[in-house]
Amino acid sequence: MREPKQIRDQIEQNRHELSRLAQNHGMQDYKVLQQSMVLDELINEYNRFKYKKHFMKRQPIA
Repeated sequence: MREPKQIRDQIEQNRHELSRLAQNHGMQDYKVLQQSMVLDELINEYNRFKYKKHFMKRQPIA
């Protein structure tokens, strides 16, 4: 698994690429959709890493 800093850096790079694609091709273009999905996966990966520790520390309610 990648480190959070690496994931954040990739997220930022992919955000810029998504913005560039949207400006050049329009929001409805397939390339924009593909890049958006890549960005979503990176964000999901980062959130899983970030919140994994939080969920592991939870105490049972009952």
